[in-house]
Amino acid sequence: MPPYRDSLVHFFRFIIVGGVSTIVNYLVFLVFLKYVGLQYQLSSSCGFLAGVMVGFPLNKMWTYQHSSGVTWGLLGRYASVYAVSLFVNICVLGVLVGFFRTDARLANIVGIGITTVTNFIGTKFWVFGSE
Repeated sequence: MPPYRDSLVHFFRFIIVGGVSTIVNYLVFLVFLKYVGLQYQLSSSCGFLAGVMVGFPLNKMWTYQHSSGVTWGLLGRYASVYAVSLFVNICVLGVLVGFFRTDARLANIVGIGITTVTNFIGTKFWVFGSE
């Protein structure tokens, strides 16, 4: 079996979990933006947090099949990866919407796309690969 097989399996599972998390993220974003009337960056933050809350247990149990219990260290590392990701996403939104006048709905999709690879690397090697 090739040594990179586990990484490929993890990546494909991460993409599936990411797809589910992204759907949750985007639906929450749209609800807060359109129906609650929240500003686009705050709406994006709410969606992002909802997606992270869905993604953590799915990534732990299915993507990486991480067998140890949930610890503060594990939660802290996961939160750190996604806090950086949220910051990057908010910056992308700010630049695309504020500077390039891109529609916030499209800009949010671009931000999600940009952070996917860094999230995978962070969760695979730092969060779930460190215990």
